Amino acid sequence: MANKSQFSIVTCQRSPGRWLAAITPYAHSGIYIRGRTTVSFVTPDDYGSESEAMFAAEKIIKAL
Repeated sequence: MANKSQFSIVTCQRSPGRWLAAITPYAHSGIYIRGRTTVSFVTPDDYGSESEAMFAAEKIIKAL
């Protein structure tokens, strides 16, 4: 379980009512996808509000 304080979460509005969150580790954690180090990733779905997107990002971090 990763600690939320080790990540930066930035939310953005793709279009009215469609929010997502980008998650970036402060220190690169070495997550690998197809041989490349991943610097950041986004929530897989769009959410109806900024707070929902932030909550989804926090859940993803806890699952790491």
